Amino acid sequence: MLAIQILISVFHIEVLLFLPVLMPLIFVSFFYLRSRFKPDIKQIKTIGEIEFTKSGIKKRIGDSHAEYEFRSIEKIELQKHIPEIKPISLTGPYFSYILKIVFKNSTTESLVVSNKSADERLNLSIVDTMRTLKKLIKTEIMIK
Repeated sequence: MLAIQILISVFHIEVLLFLPVLMPLIFVSFFYLRSRFKPDIKQIKTIGEIEFTKSGIKKRIGDSHAEYEFRSIEKIELQKHIPEIKPISLTGPYFSYILKIVFKNSTTESLVVSNKSADERLNLSIVDTMRTLKKLIKTEIMIK
């Protein structure tokens, strides 16, 4: 408010003329900053898939294929990664998450996973999958 009063007094502009000029300037600067700092989601490419089954996790990245049984996993952590920049988000406020798998032999593996399912017909998010998995297996699952 003080900045507005200073501008009005410096440029000798009346308040009624200042507001119609100021409002479009605020909107333009907001949309410019939003487009400048939002993550460029179109640049993100799918390089693999991760599938959760009753017995374990199947991971396919390029030509590489690995399967991990839940009995060899000590803990699974899911952490927020890139926020989704949309006025309304149906699956949640985040576009991607970091999935960290901690094995019983103290090794870890971290993957960036999308919140959206590979199958467009299913509306399952990774958070929903982890919550369901938490009910089905004994492995510790943390959602941050």
